[in-house]
Amino acid sequence: MYSNHVHSYGALTSCVNAHIHCTSGITGPVVSYGNSHVHYYAGVTTCDHGHVHHYRGCTGPSIPCPNGGHVHCLQGCTTCDCGHSHSYRASTSNEEGSRLFRNHAS
Repeated sequence: MYSNHVHSYGALTSCVNAHIHCTSGITGPVVSYGNSHVHYYAGVTTCDHGHVHHYRGCTGPSIPCPNGGHVHCLQGCTTCDCGHSHSYRASTSNEEGSRLFRNHAS
């Protein structure tokens, strides 16, 4: 139903203990989900206040964009490190084709 593609994302975490972290990355490929699809993602936050956090999750189903394509919402909570964790919430970029998924003629 959906051609294989990925999305980029970036988010700031919630402020805890007077600091935030940044997340950014590229989702995994399409995973069918009912009449839609989702993407898995995982990463490590920026190093702030001398530590990092890990995060992972699955996006929500696709949300059509008015001018074509679609995005996904992602939200979750980081690992607990140094006695605390952070929440994050963001939308992905519009769908992006990847050379990894394109068929190349020999």
